[in-house]
Amino acid sequence: MSAMTTDLDDVEGLLDADRDGLLRAAAMAGAGVRAVSQAQSEGVLDALADLRPRALVIVTGSSTVARSAAELLIATVAARIDVPVVAGPALPGWIGPLDVVVVVGDDAGDPALADAAMRSLRRRAEVVIAAPIEGPLREAIAEQPIIDLAPRLSVDARFGFCRLTAALIAVCVGLTAVRMTPAPPDLAGLADLLDEEAAADHPAQESFHNQAKLLAMRAVDRSVAWAGDTPGAAVVAAHAGAALFGVGGAVSHAGSETTLVRRLSEHGASRQAGEDLFYDPEFDSPRGAAVRGIVLTTAARRWYVERRVSAFGDIDVVSEQPAESGSGPDVGGRAPVVDPGDAHSDGPADLAAYLVLALRAELAAVFVRLMGEAD
Repeated sequence: MSAMTTDLDDVEGLLDADRDGLLRAAAMAGAGVRAVSQAQSEGVLDALADLRPRALVIVTGSSTVARSAAELLIATVAARIDVPVVAGPALPGWIGPLDVVVVVGDDAGDPALADAAMRSLRRRAEVVIAAPIEGPLREAIAEQPIIDLAPRLSVDARFGFCRLTAALIAVCVGLTAVRMTPAPPDLAGLADLLDEEAAADHPAQESFHNQAKLLAMRAVDRSVAWAGDTPGAAVVAAHAGAALFGVGGAVSHAGSETTLVRRLSEHGASRQAGEDLFYDPEFDSPRGAAVRGIVLTTAARRWYVERRVSAFGDIDVVSEQPAESGSGPDVGGRAPVVDPGDAHSDGPADLAAYLVLALRAELAAVFVRLMGEAD
């Protein structure tokens, strides 16, 4: 087992503790997205250009990371593209030659992925593989023509969220005969943003300026409830909670902003009722444990979220841009100019913010592990 450190500004201690190379693995998110962008430029997706499919079907198998990537695509893109987008752990029975099937995951031995590839090819659907092409999955393909978006870099599967999301974005962009407005961010630009986030969250950056370290410190001193203000943000919040548990060993919960506010309201009321001169811990019901809420959102919506949760001191609002950076939309305490229809919904443009937040949460999970939270 790796050595542990409790000082996040002890750079040598952090690097010595990271014997499994988790910091480097998490920081490769930008490289994974850039590999998908490179596949785009090489024409790997050209076979999709003239297709107008009946449906775009995403098969995730047993991978929770792949399922989260599919859910994020549906939350941000599905309503903006003129083709139905369907996601599930297994291939639907109605697949035919008019469909595009995307097989995404991290385990080539997952029988659901191999079955999806084999049956889709048998029914002459267009098949995109965004999973390692080896073992049972390679046998299922059996030299038949597929669109190859398999990972070009070997990275811990727990840090594959950004790459898998990028692969799904690339498929949607590749369907050039299908209208999609507005278009999602350019993948090369997304890769640059993720590299910038990884550099800003490097262990050598002091915790005062390091957003991943700050997030890690918020997540270790009490129970944490993650939430998002929109469906897309909620997907990233759930991924953050899963990363904190799967990598850092910190147990947390993910849900909606509404659920978080309701829980804290009920807890605050019960705590006030119990804090009186006659409270006896030996006879009265135990008081609930302190819970910290972390709400993920975008910089454009941050002003609105902060005002909705301002009555609760135990909720932190986190966006891709730190509040003190001066680059956010809140100027002089005034509400930012945001289309009312976008204040509670997601769009393709939000993908950049969401992937940055996902990477930050993954790096925070690694820092939590190195702080000694892992078993």
